Amino acid sequence: MRYREAPSGVFPLILAAMMWIAGTAGAEVSVSEDTAWYSGSISAEQNRQFFEAVQGRAVKRLVITSDGGEVAAGIALGLWVFENKLDIEVPEYCLSSCANYVFPAGRHKFIGKGAVVAWHGNYHHLEQTGLWEEEVAVRMERHGKDAVTARAQVREEVDRLVHLEQDFFARIGVDEYLCWIGKMPPYSVPDYYFLSKEDMARFGVTHVHTPAGYEKAKYPGVDANVIYIKLNADKKGADHVSH
Repeated sequence: MRYREAPSGVFPLILAAMMWIAGTAGAEVSVSEDTAWYSGSISAEQNRQFFEAVQGRAVKRLVITSDGGEVAAGIALGLWVFENKLDIEVPEYCLSSCANYVFPAGRHKFIGKGAVVAWHGNYHHLEQTGLWEEEVAVRMERHGKDAVTARAQVREEVDRLVHLEQDFFARIGVDEYLCWIGKMPPYSVPDYYFLSKEDMARFGVTHVHTPAGYEKAKYPGVDANVIYIKLNADKKGADHVSH
């Protein structure tokens, strides 16, 4: 997996693994009648503005375009969608934390023509594969921590986010292996992958509506390598780590 650095003060490698910076200039939220819009990277501040905008409104549908973002914020937004039984519409793209936590939480899910919902891992993936350990050296170099302290701090944060994810997926009734199956053999996708609605349903993500030819479509508007994978009969694959 390739990583990109996030701003200092956060886990740059791990957080970058959970979010893809698409180069969007800003984030926007709005609401009109029974529809809310969320555009841009998911963050606690963006959520705050969004929840203020929808407070007291009878929102039934969320239209989201997002490259991903903060894990805890993505889970908070996903829980709000789930608890309010909202439909989800993706007119362009829903990647990383958006695909992990917001899209699966929707009641009915609509992917527009030329749009894509794509995954590239989650914190459980980083924990199970040991990729989280790459952050230890970064923390030592950037924050002057010794190896023992850096490892303990990173491990604590990873454990916290893994448990947050597991509680979330148990709440919405979705198998979180959806978020990282494509990173594991026999698929071993280097960047992002997307699935048919039939394969999504195998993880508990149901009531998905995709456009004709979704599995064969190309996404030139997405600045990342996104490929379609067809799952084997055993969706867990040969090298699935039990969770």
